[in-house]
Amino acid sequence: MQYLDPAALCRKAARALLPRGAVWGLCVVLALGCGASDVLPVGADGADVALDVGDDDSGGGGTDTTPGPDIDVSPAEDARTDTSDVGQDAIDIAEDVPLIAEDVPPVSEDVETPDVPVVPDVPVAPDVPETPDVPETPDVPETPDVPETPDVPETPDVPETPDVPEIPDVPVAPDTLDEDTSACVPTGIESCNGVDDDCDGLTDQGGGLALDGPAACGVCGNDCTRCATHCVEVTCAVDTAGEPGTCGCAACAPGWVNLDGGADCETSCTATDQPEIVCDGRDDDCDGATDEDVSPCDPASCGGCGVACEAKNGIPGCEALDALAACGPKNAICTVSGCTCTGPGDCWYDLDGAAGNGCEYACFPTGEDLCDGIDNDCNGLVDDGVDLALGQACPASGLGRCGAGTGVTVCAFGHVVCAGTDLVTPGTLVETCNGLDDDCDGVTDDGATDAGIACGTSALAPCSLGWLACVNGDVVCQGAHDPAPELCNGLDDDCDGVVDLAGDQPPLGMGAPCDVPKLPPEGASSPCRAGTRSCVAGTAQCIGAIHATAVVDACGDDTNCDGALTGQPDRLTDPAHCGDCGHDCAAGAVHAIWSCQGGQCLFGGCETGYVDLDGDQACEYACVSQGPKESCNGVDDNCNGVVDEELLAPSPSFVCQHSVAATAPECTSEVQVSCVNGAWSCQYPTGVCAGGCSADDEICDLLDNDCDGALNENVPSYGHPCASDEGLATGHGPCRTTGLRICNGPSALKCSAAKADCAGLPGGCVEECDTIDNDCDGLTDEAYTASGPAASTFVKPAVTRIATGLWMFTYEASRPTATAQTAGSGNGYWTSAPAGIARDRTRACSKPTRLPWSNVTPNEVSQVCAALGGRACTRADFQLACGATSTCNWAYNPRGLACTLANTPTKYCNLGSTFDGSTSIDGDQDRLLVTASSELLNCWADWSGLQGNIASNNKIYDLTGNVWEIVKDGDVWRTMGGSFITRSTQGATCQSTFAAVAADYAHYDAGFRCCFSSNPTL
Repeated sequence: MQYLDPAALCRKAARALLPRGAVWGLCVVLALGCGASDVLPVGADGADVALDVGDDDSGGGGTDTTPGPDIDVSPAEDARTDTSDVGQDAIDIAEDVPLIAEDVPPVSEDVETPDVPVVPDVPVAPDVPETPDVPETPDVPETPDVPETPDVPETPDVPETPDVPEIPDVPVAPDTLDEDTSACVPTGIESCNGVDDDCDGLTDQGGGLALDGPAACGVCGNDCTRCATHCVEVTCAVDTAGEPGTCGCAACAPGWVNLDGGADCETSCTATDQPEIVCDGRDDDCDGATDEDVSPCDPASCGGCGVACEAKNGIPGCEALDALAACGPKNAICTVSGCTCTGPGDCWYDLDGAAGNGCEYACFPTGEDLCDGIDNDCNGLVDDGVDLALGQACPASGLGRCGAGTGVTVCAFGHVVCAGTDLVTPGTLVETCNGLDDDCDGVTDDGATDAGIACGTSALAPCSLGWLACVNGDVVCQGAHDPAPELCNGLDDDCDGVVDLAGDQPPLGMGAPCDVPKLPPEGASSPCRAGTRSCVAGTAQCIGAIHATAVVDACGDDTNCDGALTGQPDRLTDPAHCGDCGHDCAAGAVHAIWSCQGGQCLFGGCETGYVDLDGDQACEYACVSQGPKESCNGVDDNCNGVVDEELLAPSPSFVCQHSVAATAPECTSEVQVSCVNGAWSCQYPTGVCAGGCSADDEICDLLDNDCDGALNENVPSYGHPCASDEGLATGHGPCRTTGLRICNGPSALKCSAAKADCAGLPGGCVEECDTIDNDCDGLTDEAYTASGPAASTFVKPAVTRIATGLWMFTYEASRPTATAQTAGSGNGYWTSAPAGIARDRTRACSKPTRLPWSNVTPNEVSQVCAALGGRACTRADFQLACGATSTCNWAYNPRGLACTLANTPTKYCNLGSTFDGSTSIDGDQDRLLVTASSELLNCWADWSGLQGNIASNNKIYDLTGNVWEIVKDGDVWRTMGGSFITRSTQGATCQSTFAAVAADYAHYDAGFRCCFSSNPTL
């Protein structure tokens, strides 16, 4: 623990100003080496005084950084002292300084004072007598040459003094003292005593005066020992002669530390052997910092001191939220690193992965799961591994809907019970308003779950929602107040959440033209345009009107919008406006001659030495014709813009040298004889006769390189058939191709057939969830837990990390054969299936723009997710993903305030009450959409910046709406998140657990997604 030294407290008191209303007085603190102010005068009325003091802990004079106004003290006022709140040393000095009377007449205008500037830090001489001929002036008039002190707020009684700089060490003017200085008697070497000992006219200066020790550091009065509390070796450092030096301390007394670098050891501290790695709130090594070496990844100080991780029934851990960054106050989270298991009654598991409740699941493993109502293998699921001879037909029993249908015997809750797709058992269905006894209690429509829910068009004021009531088996909305037509009045009349807008349309009376300008004369244009009557801030205004841009009309344009054309050019003779405004006859002309006659541009030909090549009458080509025929001479003889064109080339046989047996095009028709740089030249195709058509020119390619009539005669077997996997023990499968033996360099052959590039097959090299062996390893749609021979390629579903050790499908699950038009086929039974149903072992995909997998049972969900190396998501998983670590009501983007409000025109999901699947048909048309449909706006949970997710996986789509999501809630299966036919947004919130369903429940608007305890893409 650190304690402040009394001298430090004294310096803090010296820097504080007395409150307004205190009597006149002075607080003298002669501690130049301590950094305190020399004099702190305080006015009786709280004004008329300004203080200019030194730095609070700098070791000398300087700029005051202490809060509050600065105070200027003139030389005539240095002797006034208030001893009320300072130490005994200040009181002793104050007793030798007389007080100056308050009622002194103003200073005469004849008294000269301009040569005595403000002296903020002059030490007070102990025996300065009162100066009678310079009376105290209570209200000092404005002095124009004194600069304004920047740290002091302007007060009415102290005007600005802008032009005189501060002079720190000016002695008191001679005419303000009573003593007679005409005679001086030398007394010895100059010393710091306020007397001119060597009579050289200078007091406490020169004469061999020693000013390099702690007692007088740089100047007299700068006594470093005065404030060297608990310092056993005081030091003085003088940088500039005649200026105060810097006090310091080279060694402190035991139990004290110098942290601020001054002359005093102000901090009480005794170092211990305790390292700073323990959070004890002590400065154990006395360096001014507390617990600085504590590890932010230690469970006892997770992120820093003050956060000690706990793990009930387990071992706490701590890790970084962002694994790529170091632990810190904003990048650390408590985890569970292990669970306790000492025997029956004290064996725990962490099933939910949440550190807050530690190892929350008490269970003692006894072996494989049995139908006994006990979680024998401690995986959180009861009777999930049963393999009994079940499936016997059994009749229904009970009241209401429970009394109809037949089923088969299954294991449920530790007992063999009768269940089936057409069998309803008590507790399977919730009561709905349909005229039936769904919950089998003998009463119809009692406590219907689809009643009592908010209904109506809008809940935004002035509208209000009503409540669904069950009336004669039908759900009826009662008490709703619906929207009215929107008006321009600053109110949301139609209750759509937007004021003065009806959807995207303006309110009644808006959209009409306004500020309509005069029409221009016939055939003329005009810049002016009418505006549109618009609703702005609840009032009708004219928006978008364009007014005149000039006072003079341009050619053909009523620029001043007065309805008439004035000042127009003569379009019959003016070449710049010939026949029409802006029609400039000479536009683009280089060396052409133009005129305007009768409103028509007339071309007068080209200047001498120029030719109009392209017929644009610009005469841009400089040339002198030599005749109509062209010669191979590198000159444009006929001035047509082309050099050496249309020449009759001689036969290659007269120019080129190769065998007459060569008939290949590269040796005949592709050989070009042309005029090059004014001479005839023979050009072979690239790679032909590069060395003069010798045998050495022949290489293995598709050309007769030496033009001898033979092709690739330097290699055998050229052109024979072959396959990509010839001679290989393992074939290329879907990637196998056939081809011919082709050149492999200038003198070798290879098979043109190569194993097909995975990128050219459906799905590419990456194994896709599409029933195709994309990576040609013999396996189809393999998961990361069984990747096969191609270990680096497997189906990598789109997932988002939502917690430590927890990943969730980014998209609703779909089948591999699903498209944007069909949901595909196949069931998800992998390990067991109901009697009469084959196990299709269909994979689950997490891909966008696919119709989701619905009509799926919880049993299929459990098996298909396990086949991927994951599990069915739980209620807690869904709620965490939906809320994105915030308090969200729905899975809208962005998280925070937006996700707590109901749907708006800029964010909505596929719920029956918020999305119309066909706006061309009257009423609300509901339909299932593809995953991450572009028809929805911001319908995703925002996981950006969380759990290390990046732009490609920081969104979890359609947690709200589209299809209900089947989740596991302890021993119960539930549906959450609403579907495309859900009418109430309240029933689709992140926290709403709408209904419990049976393990064989299936419905066309219920789907799922899978969760993983490790990243399935790695």
